[in-house]
Amino acid sequence: MRPISGQHSPVRYPLDTILGSEANVRLLRVYTHEVDTPLGAAAASRLAGLTPAGARKALQRLVESGVIESVGSGRTPQYVLRVREPIVQALGLLFAREQERYDSLVSSLQSSIADLPEIRTAWLSELPMGAGEPIEVSVVAEAQAIDWIGEELRSRLAGLEKESDLIVEIALFTRADSVTPGSHAVILRSMQADQKPQTRQTIRSHAQTEERALLMAREIADLTRSDPSLITRAKHHLNRLLRDDQGMATGDIAEWQRLLETHSPKQLRQLLVSRSSRADRLRQSSPFFAILTSEERDRLMASLEHRQ
Repeated sequence: MRPISGQHSPVRYPLDTILGSEANVRLLRVYTHEVDTPLGAAAASRLAGLTPAGARKALQRLVESGVIESVGSGRTPQYVLRVREPIVQALGLLFAREQERYDSLVSSLQSSIADLPEIRTAWLSELPMGAGEPIEVSVVAEAQAIDWIGEELRSRLAGLEKESDLIVEIALFTRADSVTPGSHAVILRSMQADQKPQTRQTIRSHAQTEERALLMAREIADLTRSDPSLITRAKHHLNRLLRDDQGMATGDIAEWQRLLETHSPKQLRQLLVSRSSRADRLRQSSPFFAILTSEERDRLMASLEHRQ
């Protein structure tokens, strides 16, 4: 039996077509929330997790629906949103709210462990694919805290579970277990000290710290050249930070926000690798590392270690 008994006109009900498939939704998320420059089907398919053929078909549907248009005259079409369309503007808000909902979940999980120094590493494991399935938080803690820290975390997370209608399962490990996050894990507390013994220096000179920050900034600059979405993601990240009081860090965060809003990608890359005193200061509060995916972060750290 067919679930739909009658047809809707796309003139009256355009959202049936615009949001009518997961491929459409994934591509709209990319174009409204992750990039603000023209993007071809191949690049869009990578960001959306689609096959190139599937992305091309979905993009054609979105062009026909009037929310995306093809631009340029090259052999490979580039696509952008038709930002003047009121529906497109509303979709942008919808995806922004979706991101805020997820960010709020991650922030709540981070807050739950913020004042527990016994926790060495924590991460949100690969997210479930089905609605109603539990999410799993993995925690590596000091051995002497294992007996009580699980119960403490469950108590702290009870309110989040009720508010978000989620089940949070906690997997506890000691450092001796040598477990590490998977490639799709979301880091809640940095694991670098546990994973990379060569960086376990309790004291590092100011000059060494600045040099490492510069090397990382060069890697970030290269990434922004190949993936312009990093700049857009950094803007969203800073906007979220500024909604809350960041104490003494607020000034630098606001300065980064102004730079991302007013500087071209080329100017930003020049600032990232500059040896000026201002650039040295801003590198200490750079927003870019925080918005990298786990795969991007792993590649950056591997390249950074190779440079050193």
